[in-house]
Amino acid sequence: MSKITAENRLALKTPEASLYQVLEREFNYSPREAREVISVAREQLGLDRPTGQVRPGQIRQVVCSLQAPFGPPLSETERVEVTLTVDAGAEDAEVKVREGRVGLRRGRILRLMSEALEQGGVLTQEDLARALQVTRRTIERDIGVLKEEGHVIQTRGQIKGVGRGQTHKVGIIKLWLNREGYEKIARWMHHAPQSIKRYVSTFLRVVSLYKQGQGQTEIAFLVGASEKLVRDYLSLYEQAQEKPHQLEKLAEEMERVTGLKGGQKKGGQKV
Repeated sequence: MSKITAENRLALKTPEASLYQVLEREFNYSPREAREVISVAREQLGLDRPTGQVRPGQIRQVVCSLQAPFGPPLSETERVEVTLTVDAGAEDAEVKVREGRVGLRRGRILRLMSEALEQGGVLTQEDLARALQVTRRTIERDIGVLKEEGHVIQTRGQIKGVGRGQTHKVGIIKLWLNREGYEKIARWMHHAPQSIKRYVSTFLRVVSLYKQGQGQTEIAFLVGASEKLVRDYLSLYEQAQEKPHQLEKLAEEMERVTGLKGGQKKGGQKV
């Protein structure tokens, strides 16, 4: 029998873990089925969508606006209030078991930067240190390692010369379109595999709704995402049209989740 560590016990005390146990014990779901149901529930209920309501594990923080020009001192820079997920519950607990506190913190850095961008904000290293309750020196070390791993760092100091920023979810979908596996992507992103699957699911729903003729605002509402993320996902979809291997991957997955082959309905009518 495997030893139950403090991290394991923490993972068992989350709301997701409680639901997981109910699905297994009372509904006889397999572990895989239970995880998939919880993932879909999070997506459908908008549990990963930044909102004005702060849920357990989240904080509100005032940060620099993504649209603010560079030059003026931070004290005179336009600010916005954003919701940041410092603790994602069971998924963070899983990462901590796998990678320890340092790996978990690095995954949180990527997530917080992404969440701020989706809400029109951009974090400084001081913002990250405050949110994660560590020193700026610790954040600097973590960012150095993340850069070495190939991550694009989206803090205010780094984003100045690289455009207006893309969330880490865009990088995840790019890897997935290039046929990288969930586990490999999760380890690189310091995330749980279920979070990667959820991002992919949202991407596929965005594409499906777009092909049905829905506008970006409607799609954002229906999938529980920001309009910025929807725009980024649709840009990836358009780029995939010029890359045969990505287009093939996308067609395979769209067929799997919609039951449609080659973008056609029965009788040859296009989606």
